[in-house]
Amino acid sequence: MRITMNRLVRYKAFQKLAISYFLLILLTVSLLSTYLFYFFSKSAVQEADRNSKAMLSQISYASDVVYNQAMTIGNSLLNLPEITSFLNDSEEDKTKNYHVFRQLSQIQSAYPYIHSIGIYRPSTKTVVDTAGLPFDSSLYAISAEQYMEFYPRSLVVPNRNNGAPLQFLTFLLYPDYSMLTTSNPLIYINIEEQSILTTIRNIGKAESANNIFVINKEGKVLSHTDSNRFLDDLSDTPYVQQILSQDELRNSFTATIHTKKHLITYVKSEEMDWYFVSVTPYSSLISNIDHLRNVTLLVTGGIVLIGLLVSIFLSKSLYRPLSTLFEKIIQNSAAVKSSFIDEYQVMADMFASLEEREKSMQFVINRSSRTIREHYLHSLLRSHSLNTSVPGELIQDIDAELSGPYFCVIVFKINDLEPTRGGTEGGQKSLLRFALGNIATEMLEPLGVCDYLITGEHEAVAICQYASSERPVELMPALRNVQSFLKRYFKLTLSIGVGDISYGRKTISSSYTSAQQYVKYRFIYGKESILDSQTTRSHIMTTLSYPADYEKKAIEAVQSCKPEAIRENIEQFIEHISFGSVNQAVTYSIQFMLSLLKHFDYLRHLPDSNFAEYLDAVSDIEAAENLAEIKNLFHSYCADICSLIEEKNHWINAQKHNVVIDKVQNYILEHYAEPNLSLELVSNVGGLSPSYLGKLFKGSTKQSFSEYLNHIRLEKARELLISTNETAAKISESVGIYNTPYFSTLFKKKYGLSPSTYRERETMMKKEMMED
Repeated sequence: MRITMNRLVRYKAFQKLAISYFLLILLTVSLLSTYLFYFFSKSAVQEADRNSKAMLSQISYASDVVYNQAMTIGNSLLNLPEITSFLNDSEEDKTKNYHVFRQLSQIQSAYPYIHSIGIYRPSTKTVVDTAGLPFDSSLYAISAEQYMEFYPRSLVVPNRNNGAPLQFLTFLLYPDYSMLTTSNPLIYINIEEQSILTTIRNIGKAESANNIFVINKEGKVLSHTDSNRFLDDLSDTPYVQQILSQDELRNSFTATIHTKKHLITYVKSEEMDWYFVSVTPYSSLISNIDHLRNVTLLVTGGIVLIGLLVSIFLSKSLYRPLSTLFEKIIQNSAAVKSSFIDEYQVMADMFASLEEREKSMQFVINRSSRTIREHYLHSLLRSHSLNTSVPGELIQDIDAELSGPYFCVIVFKINDLEPTRGGTEGGQKSLLRFALGNIATEMLEPLGVCDYLITGEHEAVAICQYASSERPVELMPALRNVQSFLKRYFKLTLSIGVGDISYGRKTISSSYTSAQQYVKYRFIYGKESILDSQTTRSHIMTTLSYPADYEKKAIEAVQSCKPEAIRENIEQFIEHISFGSVNQAVTYSIQFMLSLLKHFDYLRHLPDSNFAEYLDAVSDIEAAENLAEIKNLFHSYCADICSLIEEKNHWINAQKHNVVIDKVQNYILEHYAEPNLSLELVSNVGGLSPSYLGKLFKGSTKQSFSEYLNHIRLEKARELLISTNETAAKISESVGIYNTPYFSTLFKKKYGLSPSTYRERETMMKKEMMED
């Protein structure tokens, strides 16, 4: 027991197991006890309901008997000659009245529940009542709808019943109902309400009758265990409204009255439209409910205590295999030193560690197997021998998987591989090669077994195995799907070379070699091409001569700097070499570029020409991946050469124009004093037209001819104003300006002062310098 309690305190799994059993037992016992308690309570209520309905049915039957007897008494009275004679007499006769009284008293004595029987004759206003009660005029005011009517009433008679009202249930009989008038006689039978109550108590026993009453169809109380409620109107009471609205002759339901739950049971009288109602509180229906609940709780507590012991015993039995396993796992483990142990967590950690170790070992084994398989496939591609240290069993397993017997090597060349934003180029290349391998394998596996290998930075291969020497017709569509997928999702273009079908593993290298040769022809067909022997056969079998005519025409177009002619001849050259092999196309392209460089070698002597950079064209051609790039190189270099030619012509013209400008400037310095000196006159000296010379002169000196001429004349005039005493007019004429005011305007505009003021200022400055 001590070991069991120690496990219950320290071991979490044992705790959970014991608690689970205990909760299961507790839940089962609680549900069973609740159900039994509910069943017994409901049965008690149903039994009380059945008893109430039976009791009310008996009371209703007794009331129907009273009604029928009242009807029988009325009929008997009408059959008696004395009674009939009395009703028809129109004069008062005391003797007859006495005989009628005696007969009525005899009949009443046979029915103890009848208080009195009376006859009223309106013609003489005579009343014969066995109890001596005065006639109630309200009885005659009732509007009769049938032979016998019922009328509950309360009558106060002096010196009777201690002044308290007499509560009657009165039956009214109309002998001449068919000819009913205000002078018709009336027979009435008074039944005291207390007699109905006595009947209820006799049938239902005193303890139950306290909550029973009778109402009519209008909801008025005809009899009640509380006599003070006689003739109370209960039609506004919700449960009475529900009773009156129902069509059933007997029924029961629950209602809340004064915040307490009650059972309402009623039975309807078919003869009189009376409702016999029982209103019983639930607490009185199952008065022993507290005792029943206490007994149920006591029994439940005992069963739960026994269940606790049973749960510990069951937990101990089921825990024994787990404890044996757990003790073996935690030997020499740190978990034993802990005061609280979660067995499942300890075993889960142990199993997770073992599983991780097993996965690691499996990964190493699989990785080693894949590496050996890849090395073996690489050796088959290049016809190299594999390292002899590889176990022969592995090689045999790989050979068994390479059953073929026909093989086809497909070479994938990755184009335009550039690093992605935020990533390294090496990481991007690895990712793209991995993606290519997954996509290619998925597309090609349905056609046959496929092995994917990476053979270079921009190259990967797929070794496909087929059962026949015919290439599957679905191969080309599958390869196009690979290209489309990579371009759409990775923005990557792919060129593919499909090698020849080879037989046997030893000939895989020949298929690989042919695929490498075929994929080179992407140089001619461009990127995203799929190349095989059928596509490249015409190029391999064709021998082209060098297109010297296209070269000559292209050089002439470059020499003439005609872009359209250059473009046309380059395209003709490219189209011609595209029919040959790749080697021929590259060789002829290099030869064409060397011819261009050789022909325009003289341009290297131009200043700032950097002509040496154009010598790299050969390496650019060798690095080109297709003819389109070579064509663009040709266009670029030809455009640059045209620019050099234009630059050279511009330089020659510039040198030539500088000589003319110098000659014109010297002529102006020599003849500025001539008043008729003009651009037209000087153009004859330069040998150019006046307009062209004017543009050339301004382009060189940044001044127009007239601006330059005025500048020379004003400078000479300034010198004369300082060095001579000649007048401004004389000086103006000496420099070729004969209009003195115009001279003054030009001078002031250039130097900010008039000629005379300028002379005065210069003279004063000279004197100040001499004095100093």
